[in-house]
Amino acid sequence: MVQFCIFGGHDGELRPEQRVFFTMFGGCELKRPTLGRQLVARHERERSGIPPRRPQVIVTIFGGTEITHPTLAEEFLDLNELTAKGKVSSADCERYFAELDQGDAVDLTTITLFGSFEGASVPSENAEVDALALHRHLGNISDRSGEVLQLGIGLTGAERRAILRQAVGVTG
Repeated sequence: MVQFCIFGGHDGELRPEQRVFFTMFGGCELKRPTLGRQLVARHERERSGIPPRRPQVIVTIFGGTEITHPTLAEEFLDLNELTAKGKVSSADCERYFAELDQGDAVDLTTITLFGSFEGASVPSENAEVDALALHRHLGNISDRSGEVLQLGIGLTGAERRAILRQAVGVTG
């Protein structure tokens, strides 16, 4: 699927089925899928024989494109649900996280002319704190897991995944 954004804006998710994002004279804000969704998608691709990585092309001309990570609360809720329901084993999570530490799970090809591209921004501190507070208030995240997740605000890569793993471990 191709997503065109010309003289306007697009706010959406970076999904595997969308292969090309074209932005001209506008802005495109994309959110990466959570690690849990990436893990499930990977298992489905492996079972169906589809190659594990499908390249995505992002073209930005006279505009801006930003790709952000999901909040820690979103990451935690997805991963905790998958492990609690037995859809993904702890061993599969550990193996997938180890593979992520060696390289990015999303294969991007980007072309930017007279614009800007930011491919790995984390949510703002306010967005992270608000999401954690909301889900703690709703009872979706325990106080202990919330305290652990707070330590991951602003972190990226392996450090962020380690905090997430630790928070899921506190729950399980």
